[in-house]
Amino acid sequence: MRGHDLFRFATLAAVVMCYVTIILGGNVITTDNGLACPDWPTCFGNGNLLPAFTGGAAVEWSHRVAAFFLSVSVLVLTLLAVAYERGRRALLRLSGLALSLVVMEALLGGVVIETSLLAVIVLIHLAIATALFGLLLIVALIANLKEMPRRWIEWARRAVNEQPTPRARPIAAPEPSPGSSSDRPVAVTASREG
Repeated sequence: MRGHDLFRFATLAAVVMCYVTIILGGNVITTDNGLACPDWPTCFGNGNLLPAFTGGAAVEWSHRVAAFFLSVSVLVLTLLAVAYERGRRALLRLSGLALSLVVMEALLGGVVIETSLLAVIVLIHLAIATALFGLLLIVALIANLKEMPRRWIEWARRAVNEQPTPRARPIAAPEPSPGSSSDRPVAVTASREG
């Protein structure tokens, strides 16, 4: 397998891991388990990296484990970019930016716990995760563009170049004249302007 192919697959793995991490993070919030592990990076501050995998701690810890694997996948992605994509500066820069965002996200996850789920910090955490997901989608698209089926690319080109079809403008019904009955239906026709 060529280095470029490894990079392409790494982009897809990073996108999937980011999506899974965001979904699990949403699960943590909706189940109100954000502080089920009250310490960071360990769960209960006792130095044990593996808490009892039950209840809220299991929900919170699953998000942290997914975030760890996301971090590893983005690190691998960046290392593969440095090794095999030096000629494609955009991919190299975007991969480095993704690594910066994932490190920022991990540290901000700790701040979320330390501030006891302060709403503004949680929202910033989600915003950065969303930006990371979008960035990884762009990296995956650029990295895999040459290998995409031609019909997909042609479909995308047609979709971008389509002209919107003109719509007939609605015509308001005329106001009834004084002394006429407004109970009668009024027929209104619209001609299509060319």
